[in-house]
Amino acid sequence: MVSPLDKPTPGRSAGLRGPAELGLANILVVSDLHFGEELLPGASAERRHAVDLGGNAFREFLRYHTVRRRDGRPWRLVIAGDLFDFMSVVIPSMPDRPAKSRDERLFGLSRGISTGVERLRLICEIHRPLLADLGKFAAAGHHVDILVGNHDIELLAPEVVDELMRQLAAAGADERALSRIKVVPWFLYVPGLVWIEHGHVYDEGCSFEFNLAPMDPKDGWLVYNADYAAIRYLGSAVPDLDPHGIEEWSFWGYMRYAMGQGVSHMGKLWLGYGRFVRALFSARGMHRSFKRRDRRRREHRARLAQVAEQGGISLETASAIDRLARTPLTVSARRVGRMLMLDRFGLGLGAVVSIILLFILLPVLWAFVGSVFVVGAAAGITRWLGQHMVTSQLPMRAVPQRIRKLVDAPIVVFGHTHDPRWQRLRSGGVYINCGTWLPATRPGIRRCFTHVFISPSASGGPPTFELRQWREGTSQVFDAGANIGAGGQTMPGFVPDATDPGIQQKL
Repeated sequence: MVSPLDKPTPGRSAGLRGPAELGLANILVVSDLHFGEELLPGASAERRHAVDLGGNAFREFLRYHTVRRRDGRPWRLVIAGDLFDFMSVVIPSMPDRPAKSRDERLFGLSRGISTGVERLRLICEIHRPLLADLGKFAAAGHHVDILVGNHDIELLAPEVVDELMRQLAAAGADERALSRIKVVPWFLYVPGLVWIEHGHVYDEGCSFEFNLAPMDPKDGWLVYNADYAAIRYLGSAVPDLDPHGIEEWSFWGYMRYAMGQGVSHMGKLWLGYGRFVRALFSARGMHRSFKRRDRRRREHRARLAQVAEQGGISLETASAIDRLARTPLTVSARRVGRMLMLDRFGLGLGAVVSIILLFILLPVLWAFVGSVFVVGAAAGITRWLGQHMVTSQLPMRAVPQRIRKLVDAPIVVFGHTHDPRWQRLRSGGVYINCGTWLPATRPGIRRCFTHVFISPSASGGPPTFELRQWREGTSQVFDAGANIGAGGQTMPGFVPDATDPGIQQKL
C-alpha cells in the first residue's frame, strides 16, 4: 500500500498548515462520527437512527459555523478520526475480486485498498448531503483536516483519499474548496498550541503492530486486531450488540449476554465467538512471519519519516511518540489467552484435576484439607491475575503527559474513547477527549455531540479552550451534570490561568 503522503495532490496531507497559512484560525475538534455504521447487515433500527441523528446534528453544526466566525477568524475543523466506519460495511464480492473462501462468502471481503474505495463509495452515496455541507464549509474560507482513525484506517491509502475527493466534488465542492480539505495520516500539530490525534494507537485492542503500515504486503488485506475481528465476527453475528468496546468483553461477559438472548442468539454468538478466536490466533501467526513483518516494519519507518517532516517535528521526536503506542494484544499469545480467559480456564481445570487426585490418593480427611488449600490457592491466583497486566506498556491515560514532554503543545486532544472529558496534566497544560457524535448505547445522547473549541491568543498569551456540546441548534459549554457515568474528571471548559507554569512555559 502506498502512503497518502507520497505525492502532494489535492486531499493528501502535503505539509503543515500552521499559523503561517491559517493565521490565528479558531480550531474546532470533533471525532468519532462513524458514518457507515448503519450499513452493518442486520443493524438495529436504534443504531440506524443513532447514525442519522448524529449526521443531522453534524450537518447543523457545519452550517452554523459556515456562516459564523468568532473574532472574525476562519475556522479550522479537525475531524480527529473515525469520520467513516469502513469495518461495518460488508462487500460480498467485486467484479475483479469475487469471494473465494467460505469466510468471505459469509462475512464479505476483508478490509484493504480496493475494498476501501468501494466501502467509501457506498458510505458517501448515503451521506452525500453531509459531504455537500462539508464542501460549503470549506468554500466559505474555512479549513478541514480529516485525521485517520482505526475505523477508517483505509484513508492511509491514496486511492481511498482520491475517491473521497471525487465524492466531495460530486457533492458540489470546487477545486478551491477541495484544496482546503486534507487527510492527515496520524497527528495534527500546531506548535505552541495543540497536538491532536485519534488515539487508537495507544489502545492494545485497536492498534496495529505498525500503525502506518497496517496492511499485509502479501495479499493487501488489513491485519486483524481485536477490534476489527470483533466487529467482523461478533458484530455481524449479533448486530444488535453495541459494536463499540465489544472486543473488551471477557469470556463470561459473552456467556452472560448469550444466555440472556435465547437459544437462537446463543448459537449465533458462539459461532461468531469461535471465528473471533480463530481470527486472533491467525493474526498472531501473521506477526510471526518474518518476511511479511519485516516489509511492514520498513514501510512503517519510511512513512514515519514522511509524517514527521510534513507534521513539523523531527524524526527523533516522531519515533519517540511512536514508541508510546501499544503493540496489539494479538502480538502476544499470553495476552490473547489472557483476554480469552484461557489462563483462568487452565487454572480451573488444574484445580479440578488436583482435587480429584487428592481424593484418589489420600484419605478423605487429608483430601478435604488439601482441597481447601487448592481452592484457596486458585482464588488467590485468580485475584492476582485480575490485578496484574500481562504487559508493562504505558497506559493510555498517561500518554498525553508523555507527549507534552516531547512537543511544544500545552493542549493534547484525543478522540477514540467516546468519553468527553478534560483533565489537567501534572507538567502543566491539559488533556481533552472530544467525545463522539454517535448517540448509540455508548455513551448515550446526553453525552454526545461534544467538541473542543480552541482559540489562540493574538497577544501571545495562553489559549482559550472549552469542551462544548452541540444542542438546541447552537454550540454550548458542555454540561458536566449531564455527563452521567463518564468519570470524575469530566468538567465544563475553562480558560487556563495565565499563571499556570505549564501553560506559560509553552506559549
